Amino acid sequence: MGSPTEVASVLVAVRARSTGWIALLAVLGVLLAGLVAGAGPAAAAAAFPRIDASTVDSYRLTPGSVADTYGKRIAALERNAQLAPRGVADVLASANRTARPLCHATYLASALNPKGFCWQDGEDDDENVWIPQGVSGSGDANPATGTVGGRRVVVADWHDGNDDFIRVSFVDITDPNRMTYRHVLLVEPSSDTTFKAVAGHGHGLAWSGNLLFVATSGSLIRVFDVRHLWAVDTSTAQVGLGSDGKYHARYHAFALPQVNAYWYPGGVGCASLTGAHPCLSSLAVDHTGDGSLITVEHSAKGGGRVVRWPMDPGTGLLKVSSDQLVHAVEGFTSPVWGMQGAVARDGYFVITGVCPEYAGQTGVDRPSCLHGGVGGVSTFRLAGQAPVNSQNLSYWPATGELWLISEQLRERVTVRVPFNTLTGTA
Repeated sequence: MGSPTEVASVLVAVRARSTGWIALLAVLGVLLAGLVAGAGPAAAAAAFPRIDASTVDSYRLTPGSVADTYGKRIAALERNAQLAPRGVADVLASANRTARPLCHATYLASALNPKGFCWQDGEDDDENVWIPQGVSGSGDANPATGTVGGRRVVVADWHDGNDDFIRVSFVDITDPNRMTYRHVLLVEPSSDTTFKAVAGHGHGLAWSGNLLFVATSGSLIRVFDVRHLWAVDTSTAQVGLGSDGKYHARYHAFALPQVNAYWYPGGVGCASLTGAHPCLSSLAVDHTGDGSLITVEHSAKGGGRVVRWPMDPGTGLLKVSSDQLVHAVEGFTSPVWGMQGAVARDGYFVITGVCPEYAGQTGVDRPSCLHGGVGGVSTFRLAGQAPVNSQNLSYWPATGELWLISEQLRERVTVRVPFNTLTGTA
């Protein structure tokens, strides 16, 4: 059949001549990934059907009027010299933790040459005081260059063990020999004079321009603006204005205030697998066209929904229709068991979830798998495995990197591989 490189060239040429061959590309491309990665053939295909348009249109989010409310409160708070707005560069310059080169098994095929980092030894890696969930970074925030302020930056979000707090970590990976980071507490402006902690599970996050989108619960996406980071006192566990006249963020040196939010009209919760309110279990930016936000719905078995929400390139926010609601524009029913995250590029999805050989098995934490395929056609288990309990994904166009994060205690990794090599696409 020729070398993997020759096969890849043929597939690229076929796709360029006719988009009608995209289903063939999905099948052959994943088989090619197995050849390139040297990990044997991919698993059999499973249907990845499209959800009908009328049903997808019933998936709607509202921003309400919270942007105005938060905007006024933030303006009032920043009139206090203690809360002068800072930026990501200030957080990176004051980094107080050191990420380690990959130190745990990734289970990824060796030919993918996985790169990345482990968190600092101690609480971040060895305890469940905080648990990582979502991953994004400068490659999402600035897809043209892959950098923010000239730095390569990974951002991850974590929830505490009781879902009372959510933090984000800004990791400077510009120099792979010296990767440093600092945690930042997410807060909500509760008045013109103080703020409170944001609670929730922090299911996932996506960084677009100056905005961080964070799915804090299954039916709520909060938005934060990285131009409004606040340096605060670190001496107490308080959050907000303390009796000492200082602002605090539960021992964190920085707080990041919420500027906007999206939720289901009426404030209703999500309904997994059925109904007009798909659960929002992860977030990722798809940079195709004007851009969109991809959400997935976690389910123990297959059937979770993958939903695309349009973005407004003018504002960087979700695109609001004339009825002042955000209408989903595309949806699929995933066959992947235990789906935790998904990202898309040009109609091709990569999904984290359970390996086919482990489906239905409980009681033991096992490596995850990556699944790939075209929406509306099918998915395949991609070659090799993935870190235990892999969570969200992020694709960086400028460098062609696919990033993923895992939450497994004492095995936590944040790792990148070449998207094209993994998927066999170009």
